[in-house]
Amino acid sequence: MRATSVCLVGCAAMLVAAGASAQDTTGTITGVVRAKDTEVLLYGAIVQVVKTRMRVETDAQGGYTLRGLAPGSYHLRVQALGYTPADTTVVLRGAERVTLDFRLPPSAIELNPVVSIGYGTVRKKDLTGSASSVNGTEIETNPVERAEQALAGRVPGMQIQTTNAQPDAELRIRVRGGNSLSASNTPLVVIDGVVGADLSLINPNDIETFDILKDASATAIYGARGGNGVIMVTTKSGRGPIHLDYSSYVGMQDVTKHIDVLNANQFALLYMRNPTHNTSVTFDTLTRLQTTDWQNVAYRSAPIQNHELRISGSTEDTRLMFSANWYDQQGVLLGSDVTRGSLRFNLDQNVGARFRLGTRATYSRTVANDARVNDGYGSAGGPVTMETLRFAPTIPVYDANGNFSGPLFPGANDNPLAIIDLRQDQTTRGYGIGTLFGEFDVARGLTLRSSLSYTANDFLEQQYTSRLLQAALNQGQANVNNSTAITWLSENTATLHHTLGRKHDFTLVGGWSAQQTDNTANNAQGVGFTNDILGYNRLNVAQTVTGGSSASRHRLLSFFGRLNYNFAGKYLVTATMRDDGSSVFAVNNKWALFPSAAVAWRASDEPFLRKLAPALSELKLRLSGGRSGSEAIPSYSSLAAWSIGSPYAIGTTTLFNGATINRFANPNLHWETTTQYDLGLDLGLFDNRVTLTADAYDKTTSDLLYNKLLPYFTGFNDYVTNVGKVRNRGLELALDTRPATGAVQIRLGGTFSLNRNKVLDLGGDQEFFLAGANSSLPNIRDGAIVEVGQPLGNFYGYVFDGIFQSQAEVTASNQGAALKAQVGGEKLKDLNGDGKVDPDHDRTILGNAVPRYLFGITGAVTHKGLSLSWIVRGALDFQIVNLNRMGMETPGGSSNMLASVLNYWTPTNPTNTMTGLGIAPSSSIMTSRWVEDGSFIRLQNVTLQWELPARWTDHFSMQHLRFYVSAQNILTATRYSWYDPEVSSRGVGDLDLGWDDSSYPGVRTVTVGTNVTF
Repeated sequence: MRATSVCLVGCAAMLVAAGASAQDTTGTITGVVRAKDTEVLLYGAIVQVVKTRMRVETDAQGGYTLRGLAPGSYHLRVQALGYTPADTTVVLRGAERVTLDFRLPPSAIELNPVVSIGYGTVRKKDLTGSASSVNGTEIETNPVERAEQALAGRVPGMQIQTTNAQPDAELRIRVRGGNSLSASNTPLVVIDGVVGADLSLINPNDIETFDILKDASATAIYGARGGNGVIMVTTKSGRGPIHLDYSSYVGMQDVTKHIDVLNANQFALLYMRNPTHNTSVTFDTLTRLQTTDWQNVAYRSAPIQNHELRISGSTEDTRLMFSANWYDQQGVLLGSDVTRGSLRFNLDQNVGARFRLGTRATYSRTVANDARVNDGYGSAGGPVTMETLRFAPTIPVYDANGNFSGPLFPGANDNPLAIIDLRQDQTTRGYGIGTLFGEFDVARGLTLRSSLSYTANDFLEQQYTSRLLQAALNQGQANVNNSTAITWLSENTATLHHTLGRKHDFTLVGGWSAQQTDNTANNAQGVGFTNDILGYNRLNVAQTVTGGSSASRHRLLSFFGRLNYNFAGKYLVTATMRDDGSSVFAVNNKWALFPSAAVAWRASDEPFLRKLAPALSELKLRLSGGRSGSEAIPSYSSLAAWSIGSPYAIGTTTLFNGATINRFANPNLHWETTTQYDLGLDLGLFDNRVTLTADAYDKTTSDLLYNKLLPYFTGFNDYVTNVGKVRNRGLELALDTRPATGAVQIRLGGTFSLNRNKVLDLGGDQEFFLAGANSSLPNIRDGAIVEVGQPLGNFYGYVFDGIFQSQAEVTASNQGAALKAQVGGEKLKDLNGDGKVDPDHDRTILGNAVPRYLFGITGAVTHKGLSLSWIVRGALDFQIVNLNRMGMETPGGSSNMLASVLNYWTPTNPTNTMTGLGIAPSSSIMTSRWVEDGSFIRLQNVTLQWELPARWTDHFSMQHLRFYVSAQNILTATRYSWYDPEVSSRGVGDLDLGWDDSSYPGVRTVTVGTNVTF
């Protein structure tokens, strides 16, 4: 018995010893990651065992631990945003515990070393195409409503233009110029893999990175929608232990410029001197009159505020992030504002060692009140911005009874404050995106991914114009428009990554995508209300009610693939192909193939150049070519269209429910195709403390979707077809420097772009004109031209040649009464020297609205927790048509005028810049008098921030506390005479760009903010 007991005890001891021995065979690597320059503990840095799936993130104290490591040699790599990665090798022997600390130097190159290229990522150094990246941390202190606004000046080849400074207004975004005549030229937006998402409705602080894909090699993976470039957006995910972030800023906005107009005495004096003035209104010019400064009445210092709460964190298998944001911006023009609330939830979950699930969900609701701007002026009542300048300064805001004062003459335009108070224009938008995805590692290097996305975009516009306003013709008018777009997107990919030997590295991506969008829209209008009490809330009580509705469906089915090959880290090849089938196009052309290829040579890794390191730390040459496309036209454009409601007669009775064809069918309508070639250089010097990226490109868009004119005898104006070509050629440069200065860290950088656009073909036509200007007055006919051999965005008209000084000049000019030839009137130049001025021979191109040069200059200086950053950007060599002046340069006119009319022409003041008393410029003749230089240099943003030391924040259980003050749009150097040289009252299109007509004033913003992490 005793022997048995001893035996059992011995066996147990042996088992325990064996277990202990087995446990002792695994080791641990632990340590701390710090910033080399400041010794700050780096939270959220990634510590990875190379060529394995083992990785951890550092905690709030910068610490990390890798457990359960078998004896052997391990290659560790540490990465942190804003710092240069570090690599080292460590050897574990048995149950050893090794302490390994890292000190990361600040990165001298772009903050994000990995670029999202669509259905995958690639290290920046392995990129073969042309792409630029901006990290979200670079823009988080900029007080912008839309994230794209903060990209202005930071990305070469990309133009971000605020054409309308009103809250909730649309931006103009172009990548390497405009390609199309009638289809959209706006880049495709992809947010967390959701193709065609709306970036304007996303909280800017939710964004982790922007990656802008520019050349065909980068954009061809999106085929028919990649021709205008692609903006890839990756939102934030959880990192490190669970923590709470609160961010907030508040500030004030002001108008950047006060337009110099006549005061009451000056207005009255010129009015009475005008020999043709309306004698029903007179002024005593010997009495000092009270001036109403309508700009001070309509404009204000407006508050802006933003508040955000974020909860995020991660464990070994779970990463989550939840954010809630509230943004409120009051416009500097009374009656304009926008409020947006948004929620986001991002989750990544490992389910075992080979399966991962995740979701991206966001919802935002935006409510905006718009003021009437950019509408010209005329019989329907003027926009408030124009009436603010033109309403007579002799009129008080209110009359003796406390009502809004009327105009100088009955039936003229409205009191500006009355327009603000008696007109409603509210838009409400709800925008939601939900994505579910799963990834499965089938085998080592082979991963399957499937995702399903749902997007809902609801839009509601409610307008009411009071019976008391001229804009409603004293009847009262209500409009209600609503639309809904529902999109389903299913994407499925397989990714294979394999290395042969040590030099051949392959990554192959293949997949298919199916997308469907259903659009519905309804509209109703009521005219003739007995009172203004209910407005658009009871539209059916109007005397006349009309309405309409529509529905459409768009489907896209795609198959795509991409191969990335890397030989020895030096020779890189990328080949991409996408086959798209779209319901938009005609039966004979539903499908199109978009291929591309790129090669790159990392010459700096060649033995004969390695000896130049670190002076030459990076040298890569890139060459790419390929095709992408555009399908950005409405559904059913290839089909014949009928117009309902046409009148027809049966006997003596006329009926109004007839139908007539108003568009031919085109069974061959197909894609616009953009063919692009790019030659690039990536250069790094002095251990990458100086980096330069340069790209030269040639991009031609053919088979333009174009409304070709038809002969009158056909009974149709035009039809949609594929004709013509537009070419863009350009150069892009991006420079980034980080001088080594010890405790003071300096970063200076800049971007430069030039683009040359030319229309090569219009399908046999040589030119066409844009008829009218936004259907408003002044209605400049033939003022914008599209012509073969010329760029898009040209202005066309007569050359202003001064003022007629005598009747002899008028007679000799043969200018004619149609062009208002009179003494003291405008003189137009006889360009062909035939002794007369006529529209067929004496009109020419007067300027172009597209800047020939774009640049941005960025800088930052940091010392410990204090930093100062700035961005200067500019646009050079472009013109603007200032139609505001056309309506405000009639000396002695019955509405207020610019102060410059005080220098009006008389026989004793023979000026050549201003007409005589009562002589108005023609509102239907385009001349170079209204064309101004729009070039500008702008101090876009300056931010001073202070991050408190950890020894202070630790006392309050804070991980991080920062305060900052930021100023936006501080100073603009320009010769343009109106509010803002980036204006475009006609919208964001390329054909009618650069017209300034009753625009919203420019805005300067100063904010103070804080970020705190618990």
